Amino acid sequence: MCGESGLLLFTLILVSLCVAVSAHVPLWGGGNDLPEDALPIDDPTKSWVVYDTIDAGGEARYYLLEMEEGDELRLSLFTPEKSSFVPGLAVMGPGIAPSGDLPDSVEVPPGAGAFVVAGVPPEKAEYEPFTPAALYPGATYSSVVTVPGTYYVAVFSADTGGRFGLAVGYREEFSPAEWVLVPLSAVGIHLWEGQPLILVLAPLALTFLAGIGVLARRGGRCRPLPGQAGLLAVIAALLFIGGGAMTLLQMGIALSKTGYDPSAFLTLAFALVPVLLGLLTFYLGLGREKAGRVWGAAMIGIGIAGLLFWAGLIAGPVLACGAGVLGIVRGGRR
Repeated sequence: MCGESGLLLFTLILVSLCVAVSAHVPLWGGGNDLPEDALPIDDPTKSWVVYDTIDAGGEARYYLLEMEEGDELRLSLFTPEKSSFVPGLAVMGPGIAPSGDLPDSVEVPPGAGAFVVAGVPPEKAEYEPFTPAALYPGATYSSVVTVPGTYYVAVFSADTGGRFGLAVGYREEFSPAEWVLVPLSAVGIHLWEGQPLILVLAPLALTFLAGIGVLARRGGRCRPLPGQAGLLAVIAALLFIGGGAMTLLQMGIALSKTGYDPSAFLTLAFALVPVLLGLLTFYLGLGREKAGRVWGAAMIGIGIAGLLFWAGLIAGPVLACGAGVLGIVRGGRR
């Protein structure tokens, strides 16, 4: 029992570490209001999104990109809502021919030209299936770099402040860590959009309340409650189901702004798969008395699948794998 309790504690610590790591994904602006403090964008031909804010009109935010000859510098701005805030772009670097009216608030690094792209008021929102979210597109820029070197991008607003996203690059690829951290990144994005935390987490909270009700009813009928491994599985199941419900809620909020979009079926898949995994995990967790090596292996498989399909806000898959390890350990002692 001491070994199992230690493994349970280790699993919970691992969950906490996973949550802490999420602070680095995605890219967030902050303190980048001068060229010398520009936020560096590594590998700028890869697809990135920087989420940032201009607090008041007349300010600018700066980003640094190291470009090679032949690279395409591709940029686009968007905002999470339609308002009077319409930011513009200033692209600055050694291979840039000056063009457009540069605002006084934008500082140009020595030896760089500046190409200004005025903000474009959005006509309608576009649906983003992975977060999911409704995004209002704005200024865009695309050019093949002829002179290698350090380039700067300034996002500015002459009149009002607001929240904006800067999409950089075009190569859609993810490292394993970036892929796994998408669910936690999505929570941060919804908070950046201006949604209250209570709304973002409401489906998860309601799922846990329902799960507690099921366990209480089971105990009231004198049916056995799950042991340590089963309890981990049940918590993982609730995270799976609650995370899927969070995605469904955000899909509904986004579609209410954009109208029907066929890519919502992709969102639906990334919501329903976690829910189905959660229902299966909940069933297996309540049947803990039948657990053993096969049960444990199944739980580990569910945990891996959860990571691949963005289920359970990372903590769910970790707990499922922990339950599986406990099940295998218990099964090996029989």
